[in-house]
Amino acid sequence: MPIEFDPAASLFLSLAATGAAGAETHAPEFGPVLFGLAVLVLGAKFGGIFAASRGQPAVLGELLFGIVLANLSPFFFGDVGLAFVRSQPSLKLLAEIGVLLLLFDVGLETDLRAFAKVGLSAALVAILGVAVPLFLGWAVALWFLPQSSTLVHVFIGATLSATSVGITVRILKDLGVTNSPEGQTIIGAAILDDILGLIVLAVVVGSITGSAPGSHGTSLFSIAAIILKAVAFLGITVVLGHLLSGRIVSLVTQTGGHGVLLILGVALCFAFAYVAELIGLADIIGAFAAGVFLDPYGVGVRSDADQATLRELLSPLSDVFVPLFFVLMGLQVNLASLADLSALSLGSLLIVGAIVGKLACALGVVGRGIRRLPVAIGMIPRGEVGLIFAGIGTRVMLEGQPILNENVYSAVVVMVVVTTLIAPAGLRWAFAK
Repeated sequence: MPIEFDPAASLFLSLAATGAAGAETHAPEFGPVLFGLAVLVLGAKFGGIFAASRGQPAVLGELLFGIVLANLSPFFFGDVGLAFVRSQPSLKLLAEIGVLLLLFDVGLETDLRAFAKVGLSAALVAILGVAVPLFLGWAVALWFLPQSSTLVHVFIGATLSATSVGITVRILKDLGVTNSPEGQTIIGAAILDDILGLIVLAVVVGSITGSAPGSHGTSLFSIAAIILKAVAFLGITVVLGHLLSGRIVSLVTQTGGHGVLLILGVALCFAFAYVAELIGLADIIGAFAAGVFLDPYGVGVRSDADQATLRELLSPLSDVFVPLFFVLMGLQVNLASLADLSALSLGSLLIVGAIVGKLACALGVVGRGIRRLPVAIGMIPRGEVGLIFAGIGTRVMLEGQPILNENVYSAVVVMVVVTTLIAPAGLRWAFAK
């Protein structure tokens, strides 16, 4: 006679066993998580404030706090507590939420009409800004890691491809040159650059997944299918956003409830991320698409019940969750690994490739009256986008190992830090010149 499975009884027995184990060990379940969260969020905030006071993007302070915590805390507290923070699934989940909110915010800020303003120059700058760094990073990785898979080489090249829109726009605003021909070209190109970078990321991650045991492998057809999915997904999102975003906001207004627009926005962010994963794309592409869907022209959507725009309503959530991601990224950096000559050399050449690759963007400026040097320098900072790519590299597995091992990950993070640091001073000099 077959034994019937009773889900309720199974759940009861599982909970009872968990409770019994907890009673025996008396180990706190949530205390360490809450304490770790408190330390990381508070440290990230003060790290961001410190960086901003030195004229640098807050993301650098958040990242550096994580690096300092990872590399100095063992001297004071040992490595037990740090290991817990690094491996705690709850903190990783909260950090992942931060990444999705960040890309959702970038999507809300994206103005699709900016492409029409700058036209051909922005498109050429963006294409060169993705293709050249990708090729140079691929070549450097092939030279230093000849034993690794080609997919590893391509992924390292992909981490060099995207420009940080947020950091670039912030620098341009500080310099008061946002509306200059160069500023508009940089902004339009950086937005398109990020979209192309996300498509590259989708292709690389999809190819890695396709090469896993039990899959059908990677072919030109499968790569073309991934590109088609990414382009179709973003294209359909843009069309639907143009047709439906205004109506959706009007329906939210009719509810008359405060915060409904925020809840709807966050729900769409997570839902689009899920759909992206469902069709084989990265979840951050879905979060970005959700932002474009709700505000395709970056005008700042709001309901009559709220005095603030959706981006302003989202800010308190982002202030908590986004820095957490960057701190955890910093925690993964082992500075001791850079003492290895090969890792240090890899990091140095990645920096050179990242800078030279974006300076090549100058060749894409074809409009009259647009200076090439400021445009090229404005495309250099990788910032949060480079860190997101690197973070994915530590989670995506190939043949049982992360795409980016500890040494390579540390080298990539150093590249992100250096390119982000030189951008403000470089743009000030270029515009003054």
